Amino acid sequence: MYADPDISGATFRITAVNKRSYIKNALITLSVGLALNIMLGAAKLTVGLLSDSSAVMSDAFNNLSDAAVSVVTILATALSVRAADHDHPFGHGRYEYIATFVIGAAIAAVGAESLIGGIKRIIDPVDVDINITLYATLAAAVAVKGFMAVFYFVRGRRQRSETIKAACIDSVSDVAVTSVVLICAVAEKYSGAHIDGYVSAAVSLVILVFALRILKTTVSRLLGDRPDPVLYDKVRDIILSDENVISVHDIVINDYGAAHKIAEADAVLPADMTFAQVHKVCDALERKVRCDTGVRLSIHADPCERNDTRQNILSQLIDSVVEPYGAAAHDLYIDDANKTVSLDIRMPEGGAPETEIAEQVKARIRTELPYEVIICIDYI
Repeated sequence: MYADPDISGATFRITAVNKRSYIKNALITLSVGLALNIMLGAAKLTVGLLSDSSAVMSDAFNNLSDAAVSVVTILATALSVRAADHDHPFGHGRYEYIATFVIGAAIAAVGAESLIGGIKRIIDPVDVDINITLYATLAAAVAVKGFMAVFYFVRGRRQRSETIKAACIDSVSDVAVTSVVLICAVAEKYSGAHIDGYVSAAVSLVILVFALRILKTTVSRLLGDRPDPVLYDKVRDIILSDENVISVHDIVINDYGAAHKIAEADAVLPADMTFAQVHKVCDALERKVRCDTGVRLSIHADPCERNDTRQNILSQLIDSVVEPYGAAAHDLYIDDANKTVSLDIRMPEGGAPETEIAEQVKARIRTELPYEVIICIDYI
């Protein structure tokens, strides 16, 4: 007797509520950052202009660029909550990733401009008017940016927002940069050495490094990287929790924003189950995944003839070849009418010798069955 799953679909409403809460909290977080960045940028720019410090002005432009980017991010986050429509059936969640890319690009532009200014100041140094106002402003900026880094870290981790995480990284870099500017201002005051241009250039390089890291991560997201391993394992474990499921493979999780993910998976079920039974199991698992993770899952059922002696023997032979490489085989199918054996082999993370593995598998299968072997290599 097959298990009769009983999972209510009423919990679907929770996902929508969580999504609205996610957007609301993200907007509050980003608005706080916007206000603080405007205040810091204006204060540093004023002090930088009065003291004629290239390093302080570079730091000010960094804060003002953060403020400008925060405006773009707030708009993008607000747009991301829009419901799916005819032209965008998967929603608008990726607006947030686009905003993160804008953050990285803007930071990179500011870093490049500051680097040019620093180099010019190295070539043509000037005396900087360093006073107590400059010290106080920079010290206050370090404290405020430190608070912002912690604030973003806590909120970003709680909401799993890539935009807020990017802002946290930027705030940490600002703490380091402003601290260096402050220390060098003290050093220049008491040594008389013209190091303002060198500090400005160093600050710019740090800004560029962080910008490139943000851009690399965001581009990877937009291209389609591997899903969060914790989420992947959660989805897999839920599917395997049903006693009817023999195994699961080809789990694909498509990311359309932090609050909107769509997945598909192949679940292996006994071939002697009826169509109605298979549908009931798959439908219940899809609902449970949606309820527990917020991921919208579609399950493809693969039949397994557990009493097929030939298939069991071939499976054991294939596993003996692929498992030492960390690979795994699935979707084994014997077609006696066309005299073919087809299967998929999933390569491990880090890669493996595909051609060598495929040839060994073909040779091992032909020792038991003289059929043509068709192998599909995948990395999912």
